[in-house]
Amino acid sequence: MQQRIIVIIAFLILCIILNPFDTKSVLAVVGGDCDACHVLYPGMMEKTFRAKPFQYVKRDIFCVNCHSNNGSDTIQMIGGNRVPIIFNNVKPVRPLAGGNFYYVARDFGDRKGHNVDGVTSIDSKFRGFPPGYDRSLDPSLTGYNPAKPLACAGSNGCHGNRNIEDPFEALFGTHHAVAAPIDGSSTAKSYRFLKNASTVTGVVGFEDNEWNQKSSSEKHNEYTSSMDLLCVGCHGDFHKKDRTKKEGLWFRHPTGVALPNSGEYVNYKTYNPDAPVAREIPLKSSSNEVVPGRDIVTCLSCHVAHSSPYESILRWDYDNIETEDAGKGACLICHTGK
Repeated sequence: MQQRIIVIIAFLILCIILNPFDTKSVLAVVGGDCDACHVLYPGMMEKTFRAKPFQYVKRDIFCVNCHSNNGSDTIQMIGGNRVPIIFNNVKPVRPLAGGNFYYVARDFGDRKGHNVDGVTSIDSKFRGFPPGYDRSLDPSLTGYNPAKPLACAGSNGCHGNRNIEDPFEALFGTHHAVAAPIDGSSTAKSYRFLKNASTVTGVVGFEDNEWNQKSSSEKHNEYTSSMDLLCVGCHGDFHKKDRTKKEGLWFRHPTGVALPNSGEYVNYKTYNPDAPVAREIPLKSSSNEVVPGRDIVTCLSCHVAHSSPYESILRWDYDNIETEDAGKGACLICHTGK
């Protein structure tokens, strides 16, 4: 009897340690009411004959359906889970780290975000072809197919395994898999499910438990240069040495390089979420310190991933930055001497 009690206690302790619904450690793992996601809308899921698994009839926009909100809140409860909202039908309150597709879905919003299927129509300028795309720098097996729409996941998306074309299958099972530690070894164990391809280590970093909704110098996501490698998959031409001229003047703003440890840049020492830097080594928690000469300028230092209120998905209104307002514009956070 005593041995049985010991076994039961040990089991309960193990459940607490491995609790997959601890939102502070494994935010992407979900539980609770299955129907909240799997039959969120009528006809979302149909059961086939001959004991075949459920078929998801709206699987192409499954991600958008769950991560959208008719209101302005950017985190909502679905089936007992806190869900980040990346597409609001009204102007969002406190957009999350990746921004909000609300802006690209508005009239003439192409320049303000990625034209994801289920959110808005194809981009009128690029006609579905990622600007700067270089197949030789895309690690996925299938590559990007401009004949098909941009998706949240799959070979035409950012999340999930990009070796798999279908967006749903590229993410299949990840919300129910072991999602820690975030070491990039699998889709579930990659930062925000950003894997790129099964043959490439996924993105690593530290995930803020509120998706940067209430970010500050003390509390925020932590990025690494692996995020840039993800962007290269679709926008590789922006990173080529012969285009950026690393031996001389830069044709485009540098990325993937250390913030200079001399001149005006040394004054950027306190982390500002409006101009995030990447870390050389992944951090296990948010840090309020910036170290010029070591911390890295990344694509996300200037842009957000989904959509923003500004042109080119920038974090700020580039046309209205005034040099006398030092620190108020993201450019001036790093370029403190301007």
